[in-house]
Amino acid sequence: MELARAAFTIKSRTLRRRSGRFFDELLLNERLPRERLLALQASRAAGIARFAATSTAYYAETFAEHGVDLTRLEDPAQWQRIPVLERATVKDRNRGFVSSESTRRTARVAKTGGSSGEPLRLQQDARVPTLAHAWRMYRWWGVEPWDHLARVGRWGFGIVDNLKTAVTWWPSKQIYLDAQLFDGSTMGAFHRAIVRTRPALIEGYVGAMLEFADFLEAEGLTIPTPRAVATTAAPLTENARRRLEAVYGTPVYDEYRGSEINWMAAECGERNGLHVFADTRRIEILGPDGRPVPAGTVGDIVVTDLLNRVFPMIRYRVGDRGRIVERECPCGVTLPMIAQPEGRTTDIVRLPSGRMINHGLMAMFADHPEAVRVFQIVQSADYSLRIRVVRGDDPRGEQHIASAVAKVRMRIDDEVPIALEYVDRLPHTGGKTKYLISEVAAPAHDA
Repeated sequence: MELARAAFTIKSRTLRRRSGRFFDELLLNERLPRERLLALQASRAAGIARFAATSTAYYAETFAEHGVDLTRLEDPAQWQRIPVLERATVKDRNRGFVSSESTRRTARVAKTGGSSGEPLRLQQDARVPTLAHAWRMYRWWGVEPWDHLARVGRWGFGIVDNLKTAVTWWPSKQIYLDAQLFDGSTMGAFHRAIVRTRPALIEGYVGAMLEFADFLEAEGLTIPTPRAVATTAAPLTENARRRLEAVYGTPVYDEYRGSEINWMAAECGERNGLHVFADTRRIEILGPDGRPVPAGTVGDIVVTDLLNRVFPMIRYRVGDRGRIVERECPCGVTLPMIAQPEGRTTDIVRLPSGRMINHGLMAMFADHPEAVRVFQIVQSADYSLRIRVVRGDDPRGEQHIASAVAKVRMRIDDEVPIALEYVDRLPHTGGKTKYLISEVAAPAHDA
C-alpha cells in the first residue's frame, strides 16, 4: 500500500489540500486538553448561531421571538434559550433554513431515507471536507485513509459516479454493495470483489451487514479478514456485534451518523462508549422538560452542526435516545463520550393504560447474546406485541429466549399479549432494519 499512501499524501497536499488541512486539524483537536476542546466547541456553536440569526429567515425570527441574546451564546444558560429544532419544523419551513451563502457551488442536497416515517430534504455545506471525520475515526481502528474499503449501504451510484470515485481514490479501491438491491447475485458479486480487493474495512448498515453475514455462512463462503468492521444506521446490540465478529473474524465498531448531520460519534479501539466529534458537533442529552440531564441519565439526543453555513442545523432533535458517559478513555483521545444510542424516540411501545416503554427493550436478550442474532418488536393496532427473532447458535437458545420474553411480560404486568415468532430473517427498507414497528396511533399531544 506504499503507492496508495504516497498518492493520498500528494493529493491531500495539492488537489485535496482542504481535506488534508482539515484532517490535520481533527487529529490535533482529538487530543486537546478538555477545557480547550470545550472552549473551542462553545466558540464555534456561538459563531454558527450568530451567523444563522443574520443569514436565515427561520433563525432570525425564532431567536427574536425567544429573546436569545446573540452576544452571550457562549453561556450555557443563554444557549438553552434556543428552542430545540424538530424534524417537522425542518420539513414545514425548509426554505427558511437556507442561508445567504447557499449556492450551487457551496451547497450539496441531502435526503434522509424516511425510515422514521418523515423523510427530509436539506442541504449540506459542500465546502466542508466532511470525509476527514471518517479518516480520523478509521485510524482509531487501525485503518488508514488510503486503505481499500468496502461499504454496504444505500448508495445508488451510477456509472459516472463510480468512475469518478475510482479515479479520485486511485490506486486505493472502494467497493460498494447497494443495500436496496440485495439478492444472491449482488451479494455474490460483492463477495468476489472483497476477495479480489482485500479491504481493510467493511462498513455498512447493521441490518445489511447481518444479512450479508448470513449469505456468507449459508453459501459456505469466507472472506480475507479485514482489520475492522463498522456499523451504523441502527443500534448495534451486543447480539449483533457478536454475530458479526463471529462471521467476519474481526472487531466490530459502532459509529453514529445521520443524513441530516453526518459523522457525530464513534467507538475507538476500547469499544467502551462513543467519542463525540465535539470539535465539529455539539451533542446535548435533554430530559422531558427540555433541559440537560445528568451524565448517565437517558434522554433525547440533540445535535448542532458547528460547520454547516448553508443550511444551519442548531439544537436539532435527531430522534434518538442516549446518555453521556463521564470517563477518560485510556486510548488517549480527549473527545467526550456517549453510550451507544438506545433507539429512536419514536420507538415506543404503548400500553392501553397509557404506560409507555421507549428504551431498554433493545437489551432484552443481553444476558444470552448467543441465543439471538437479531430481533424486532411489532406492535399491532390492538396493542398486542409480536417479538420476531432470528435464532443464534446457542443450543439452549430457545430456553433463554423464552425466559427473556417472560421478563418482558412481567415488566408490562401482562397488560397485553406477547407472541414469540421465530423467523429466518427480518425485513428491511434500503438495508435498514427497523427495531420497532408499531401500528398504535400516538395520542394527539405526542404527534
